[in-house]
Amino acid sequence: MRKKWLKKNKQKKTPDDPASALTPWETYQKKQKQQSKKTNTIESKLPRLKELRHHHLVNRLVALLVTFIIIILIAAYFASPISKVGNLQVANSGKTTLSTQSVIDASGIKSSDLVINTLLHQTKISQRAKQAEPKIKQFSLSIAGLHSVTLHVTEYKTVGILLKNNRYYPILANGRVASSGSGHQIAGNYSVYSNFQHKQTLQKMVQQYNRLPSDVQNGISEIHFAPTKLNPKRIHLYMNDGNQVYATLESFSKKMRYYPSIAKQMKKKGVVNLEVGAYSYPFK
Repeated sequence: MRKKWLKKNKQKKTPDDPASALTPWETYQKKQKQQSKKTNTIESKLPRLKELRHHHLVNRLVALLVTFIIIILIAAYFASPISKVGNLQVANSGKTTLSTQSVIDASGIKSSDLVINTLLHQTKISQRAKQAEPKIKQFSLSIAGLHSVTLHVTEYKTVGILLKNNRYYPILANGRVASSGSGHQIAGNYSVYSNFQHKQTLQKMVQQYNRLPSDVQNGISEIHFAPTKLNPKRIHLYMNDGNQVYATLESFSKKMRYYPSIAKQMKKKGVVNLEVGAYSYPFK
């Protein structure tokens, strides 16, 4: 009985892998189907890849073309006359004594200069113009059209006239003296400064003068620097009302404010001394 059971057990062979029951031909067919599915998946993706590559190539060509066109336009602009200053004019703010040519010369701008360089160096041009022409207080420029440049200028106010070597030079509100002088006294109600040999002394005098009320300023005809051993900063003034004034540079504006009230108390024309204290006496 035992032997028969063993024989029956050997005859029962149930395969664990279903593929092992396939014939070699069926196994080959199955592999071919699997390979075909993979091939179809790759081929389905190829049109999309080709489209993306084409789109990327077109974008690169457009970018290169735009860059090339911009380079050509820039080169053409710099090679053309419109890139250079073609028309140069001056616009003065308020009353001016400067000529158009003097402002242009001070700016240093030439017709051969590039407009873009002029714009980029506005600060440098402004500094150069102010240095070349002391009358210029404010300087700026603007571009109209393609290559028309306008210079905008504001001048310092003239506060007096410096008499030097028989020539009259305008004294500006900043204490500087104009470079151009005249053999004749400049028209206007300006005080005439004389004997000021040093720039620093003249600038201090102008600062003192600017602190005075306008009615006192208008009453001064001449200002002379007249130092002595006792007072090396003495100032001698000739007034439009016929009086003369002696004062000290450092205290000039402070004491000169009292001149109108002192002059009213004078019965005769004479001298007002403001060097030490404040007193007056008639001419001898």
